[in-house]
Amino acid sequence: MNDLETIKAHHDSLPGPAPKVAARAWNRLAAEAEVERTGRGHRSRRPRGRSVIRVGVVVGFAAAVTAGAIMVTVDDGFSPLGTRPANAAELLRQAAAADQDLRVRPDQFVYVSRKDRHWSLVWNRKAKAEYAQNVDRESWIPAADPDKALTRSTYGTRDLLSGRLKVDTQPAGTVEYQRVGQCPIDLLPARSRDLTALPTDPDQLLAKVRKDAEDVVRAEKPTPGEAPATEDEIDRQIERTVVTKLVLLAENPFPPPRLRATVFRALSTMPTATMIANLSDAAGRPGMGASIRYQGPDGWEREELIFEPKTYRFLGWRAWIERRQDDGGVKETLIRATAIMTVKVVDSMPEVPEGAGRPAYC
Repeated sequence: MNDLETIKAHHDSLPGPAPKVAARAWNRLAAEAEVERTGRGHRSRRPRGRSVIRVGVVVGFAAAVTAGAIMVTVDDGFSPLGTRPANAAELLRQAAAADQDLRVRPDQFVYVSRKDRHWSLVWNRKAKAEYAQNVDRESWIPAADPDKALTRSTYGTRDLLSGRLKVDTQPAGTVEYQRVGQCPIDLLPARSRDLTALPTDPDQLLAKVRKDAEDVVRAEKPTPGEAPATEDEIDRQIERTVVTKLVLLAENPFPPPRLRATVFRALSTMPTATMIANLSDAAGRPGMGASIRYQGPDGWEREELIFEPKTYRFLGWRAWIERRQDDGGVKETLIRATAIMTVKVVDSMPEVPEGAGRPAYC
């Protein structure tokens, strides 16, 4: 699958619920859920008479970390691994130095257990509501053919954040199975065909990602009835695509050797990268994060990569957007969070139970 198409399927900003903006967001979300193997766009199922925007989740990868003291170049000097970084650039470079590639035989599977929390905005002509739901997900990824990966989702509690509208979501305790390509928005994107061709130099990688992003964004056609995007809007979309592309590469379950380290170093050069010394991941574990902020099509957005404070092990990620409120103010909203709990190599994967239904929102 083309990585830029994966970005479009999994990283859509969500604007406020004004009818015109909401309609534009829904049209864009539907278009961005396009699956390359079919060449057609799809729209998620939603209750009649109201609109629902759900944010897709992609599986991440928590690499093993090296033990002992490792020297990593920071600016003009050296900082030993374990020394508290002073800024996001140092944090990302320390994470790059600690990152290792998972060793797995072709007949084995990578098992990833994670906790997801995703946000939904629901509205009709008279009212709106916001929900968040927790989901425990397990994925089995065949080393020989990641396109045959399987994800098992166990739905948890659903929290009403605001409003009173009811929305049809999976009850707590529901278990679903999903294979790659089964739904318009994949929990596990299909294996990229061009990862091995990516540069291993951070500057070259960033240059290629930016060129690819510009080519894709400038080739997009406006929605019928809408004015063409301004040059400023195009620039913002390019920047957004660059950041989300790099973040997706950091989360990819099967990067080529040392690709993730290259990605961390590329992200360390982003001018809006800042360090958050104390935060928690979706499982409540303490961590420190590298936050990359950028102007999206409908307002500011922010991606956070979260690391264990001492070993710099990759713990997970969070995504935020700024949404305009009814009173005219702006509020930052957490729309997606994933905590990687376990990553290990296993020798088998489960069978989908007979009679298992089709996943929701396909």
